[in-house]
Amino acid sequence: MQADASTDRLAPGTLVAGRFVVEHTLGEGASGVVYAARRSSDGVRVALKVIHRSVCYDEQILRRFEGEATILKQLEGNHIVRLLDIAVHDELPVLVLEYVEGKSLDAALRAGKPTIDQAVEITLQICAALGAAHAGGFVHRDLKPGNVICQGDLGGPRLPMVWVVDFGLGKALHREGSGGSMTERDLILGTPEYMSPEQARGDDVDHRVDIYAAGVILFELLTGRVPYRANSPMNTMTAHLYEPIPSARSLNPERGIAPALEAVLFRALAKEPPDRYATARAFAEALAAARREAHVVAPRPVTAEDARALAEKDTELELRDAAREARELAEVVQNNPAPVVAPSVTEQAGMKWGLWIALALLLVIAAVVLGVTMGSR
Repeated sequence: MQADASTDRLAPGTLVAGRFVVEHTLGEGASGVVYAARRSSDGVRVALKVIHRSVCYDEQILRRFEGEATILKQLEGNHIVRLLDIAVHDELPVLVLEYVEGKSLDAALRAGKPTIDQAVEITLQICAALGAAHAGGFVHRDLKPGNVICQGDLGGPRLPMVWVVDFGLGKALHREGSGGSMTERDLILGTPEYMSPEQARGDDVDHRVDIYAAGVILFELLTGRVPYRANSPMNTMTAHLYEPIPSARSLNPERGIAPALEAVLFRALAKEPPDRYATARAFAEALAAARREAHVVAPRPVTAEDARALAEKDTELELRDAAREARELAEVVQNNPAPVVAPSVTEQAGMKWGLWIALALLLVIAAVVLGVTMGSR
């Protein structure tokens, strides 16, 4: 029987590895606790990730803990929390991490609703972190708001800063024997609400699972909910596999989400990896372009009712113009009678035809004027 993980917590003031003084708890997961601490030699604040004693003999969890250290040693990125050192405290492994002031994006979302600009900016920063990880040859595999530290409040005028953390489920790409791939090949790893369809199937995965998860986070930032959530983890994963992508614009019409932004979202959430963005950078570039387009005030779309009104107005104007021209022509005929000239025999024959034509023309004009007058009544 395993011990209660809560009994593993270190009290404030505890000296860890003879070098770090615990201040308070920052967060806790299934495999360990993260503490805010200070380095005793110079007072620099750090974050200490200490594995739970109750699971320290679990080979799979220990391997993930060590795998995270291996990944973080090799990663450098502006939006990735850096590994500063590795230590041991009371026979427990400890990761000494860069300390970042803030709270989880999960907690930030519970406290406030981001603007569209904030949603896009947070996703761009997440893409920057993913780009660094993928360039280093690693995939996160458990990207979610709980694994993103957010500095700044949501809904205000400032754009927050974010950092991606917890590479405990991280995996090396294109490397034999790395990341426990042989033992985990048939396991479903990740968080159901943010899990790509290929993860839900238990397939071997690549960096595009992170792009999908970033798309889920963007969807949540824009709408306040994840695209798929069912009454059980299995049903949620099934939804990722088979249900169509919900429309963020339809769910939140009052937000004014631009069509271009939703198009980017749909591509990031494509069911099949080849249909998604090929890289985190491509996702970020498309997102930045959509944000620029969203800042352009678009005219209101012309509806079918608008089109009918315009057609009726054009018809009315044409009739008025025709009536005016008919009246003007009638006045010209009345005020300018043809001069009397003795015609020749040939001219007389031509005049007969001309009179008939003129008479017909006058009858047509009169009919038009009468029709317009009656129509206006």
